[in-house]
Amino acid sequence: MTIQKFHPFRSKRNTCFLVIIMILLVISCFNTYNPLSNFNNLSMIHQEKYLTYLPHSGFHNQRIALENAIFLAWFLNRTLIIPPLLMYKGRALIPMYEFNKLYKGLSKIRVCENSGQEDCKAEPYIGYKWEELMDFTFLNQNIKYIYRQDFNYTNLIESLHIKNDNEVHNITYNREQYCDNSLSTKNVFDCVNLADLSKRPEKLLHFGSLFSSLKIITTLPKNTNFRNKLRQMLLPNNPTILSIVNNIVDKIGGTDNFIGVHARLGDGHFSRHQDMTVQNLVEKIQNDFKDIDDYNAYLPTKIFLATDKKNSKSLQLFFQTFPYVYVLDDFDDLLKPLKSLKNPIDGKIMYEFLVPFVDLLVVSRGNKFYRTRSSTFSRYAQHLNRIWLENELE
Repeated sequence: MTIQKFHPFRSKRNTCFLVIIMILLVISCFNTYNPLSNFNNLSMIHQEKYLTYLPHSGFHNQRIALENAIFLAWFLNRTLIIPPLLMYKGRALIPMYEFNKLYKGLSKIRVCENSGQEDCKAEPYIGYKWEELMDFTFLNQNIKYIYRQDFNYTNLIESLHIKNDNEVHNITYNREQYCDNSLSTKNVFDCVNLADLSKRPEKLLHFGSLFSSLKIITTLPKNTNFRNKLRQMLLPNNPTILSIVNNIVDKIGGTDNFIGVHARLGDGHFSRHQDMTVQNLVEKIQNDFKDIDDYNAYLPTKIFLATDKKNSKSLQLFFQTFPYVYVLDDFDDLLKPLKSLKNPIDGKIMYEFLVPFVDLLVVSRGNKFYRTRSSTFSRYAQHLNRIWLENELE
């Protein structure tokens, strides 16, 4: 019988080979939890619990809903299924409805094709990912998330390998609020305790609308801190847009050389109250600067005006009162890089969809900001303005 001698180097080489194989297997397992993984890879995850919701209305309503969804996913320790970002060239076509009606409306959305420019003038475009616009660093550090590709309820359920209705909890009432402390529910109508929600055994918690700045009420320091950090870090970070914004701000003369004003005039009750909105903005600005020059009402600085209706007759008062007013059209030459910005999914030019974001960021970069009441665009621009100014002071 031949006895093979023990070879130390060969043994070490075999051991190293086995270690490498084990490492690759571990990496493969972790890749199933990659937040950028395709929705179809969900079949590899069996014990995970999920949370999703339905988007509606314009970008800022969707952004608020996303913030609330992120908080819920973190608090409830569930993987967030992020729906597509609805992009519009004009007025948002899908308002907030109750659960079933919202699903019905979303399922009928026709995606604009790359070749169908004329047919898509009034249609939403739903193939854009949030990460093309916003910084998701904070999400990557705190929650697991994946993307949903459509609004087909059956596809969603099948992809999660859900076999019966007991594995899904559909939350169809849009008006519910969520509180992190049982004491909070005593003072808030219809407030659901998040601790109770965390005990739900279903594989999927499916919300309808999660829009509302008051949807989640936090009183405990840990939860409040998380929400504050989320709002501070979930910021626009598209490099092309930021470069354009910086160039426009520089052309105006820098942050210290202008104030930002937002006049929302184009839809709903904003359209019905255009004169009042402009009058209030003019009076507010005049009042704030009257001590600088008591002899005339002219503002001794430049103004960048963001508005969704530049041809409104109501704006005549604004332009007549203040002599140095800029709008985005004055910087059309600086917008050229935006005209080559493509959606990486299908190659569609995103210029018309992203121009409002340039307007938003420029108006928020002034040394002072004046808003239209009840406008989510204004509220977000004010939030960004505070962050920019704090960064300038640091």
